Amino acid sequence: MSEQTISGELDIEREKHQAQAKKATAAAAFGTFLEYYDFSVYGYCAARISTEFFPSDNETVSLLSTLAVFGLAFVIRPLGGLFFGRIGDRYGRKVSLLATVILIGCACTAIGCLPTYDQVGILAPILLIFCRALQGFSAGGEIGSAASYIREWAPESRRALYLSFVPSVANIGKACAAGMAGFAAWCFMGDTGETSSWAWRVPFLMGLPLMLGCLYMRLRIEDTPDFANMKKEGSLSKAPIRELVTTYPASLAKLFMFSLVQNVGTYCGTVYVAIYMRTVLNMPAADVGFTVLIAVTCAAFLIPVFGMMSDRIGAVKTLVCCYSGYILLSYPCYSLMGHSFGMSIVALIISIIPYALCQAGSYYMYPELLPPRVRSTGVSFGHSMGAVLGGATTPILATWLIDKMDNIMIPAYILMFTGVLGLVNLLCLKKADPKEGRHYR
Repeated sequence: MSEQTISGELDIEREKHQAQAKKATAAAAFGTFLEYYDFSVYGYCAARISTEFFPSDNETVSLLSTLAVFGLAFVIRPLGGLFFGRIGDRYGRKVSLLATVILIGCACTAIGCLPTYDQVGILAPILLIFCRALQGFSAGGEIGSAASYIREWAPESRRALYLSFVPSVANIGKACAAGMAGFAAWCFMGDTGETSSWAWRVPFLMGLPLMLGCLYMRLRIEDTPDFANMKKEGSLSKAPIRELVTTYPASLAKLFMFSLVQNVGTYCGTVYVAIYMRTVLNMPAADVGFTVLIAVTCAAFLIPVFGMMSDRIGAVKTLVCCYSGYILLSYPCYSLMGHSFGMSIVALIISIIPYALCQAGSYYMYPELLPPRVRSTGVSFGHSMGAVLGGATTPILATWLIDKMDNIMIPAYILMFTGVLGLVNLLCLKKADPKEGRHYR
């Protein structure tokens, strides 16, 4: 066989692999869109849900009860991470990706159909808690499976770019959740300016058609070459959870810290900020929805740009820029919010820049910190644990501190502190071992 023929066959194989990589990335990323739409829409509708499921004479108590249920989903996430992560490492990334999208789509749709406290009493919040727990359980396995899947298909020179589509479409999911919440509030607004009591259900019911579309895409993908090779060689981990904890505790700890900072930025800067604008700054619900929609949409387009930047300069330098941005920009941005509708949009867009840098750098780092044998389990569990502390507690802590200290700049201080934590974590980062299928820069 001539060298020209061999070269031609190799080119064909590379083209096939690249086409499959793009298809795999699209399917995995769209599922993450669904996960984050379904998971975040609760936060954007929290103010209304608090009155429907947790009625109280004290509005702060009602809101804190609603946010506690929001936080419950994060507490459940590590269990989902271990469950679906183990499935991904033992039986295939594709199996895990299919299971997570079915579960969260059904749970989101169910929330939209729940009776309220006035209709069935205490049963209403119990059913809400159960559905929210199912959402958290599913979300715990999505990120690890999606990130592992894309990492193992993506070409090395464009890996950060491909992985950046996970948080990018996640932001589109959050943007659609914010936009749908704002649209429903505006569309079903009565002559008195009050939104219909059932308008909050519309964003949740959208979970069903989105789930069906994602399921169709994921049924048509193949599992990753790394998993196929491990299965063929008989080198799959028989106990990925135990192997992860006993062999890679340091890598798991660093992954947790990256996730902690990333999730604080995510849920403080893109989810809690909607509650903050509505309940602290007293902005109209429709204005809040569209303000967050514009800012998060900007983030969705910025993240792939910063992903390409990470492929050029390295994820570590990208994260240095991110954490420095949190420290320098958070206070002035939150100082500008609430002065006017236009000023709030500008302030939130500026605050989104370090957030977008964080997404691009962090999602590249997650799967690189662990070898293929335990990658799905490790990323799912480590990311979920960071989400528990960073995502679950941030809205509750910010709400409580603002109420107790009467200081509306609390969210800015939280973001500045996490920026410092991120820089410390980078200082503790050691060089990866390429022999184990890991490398980062």
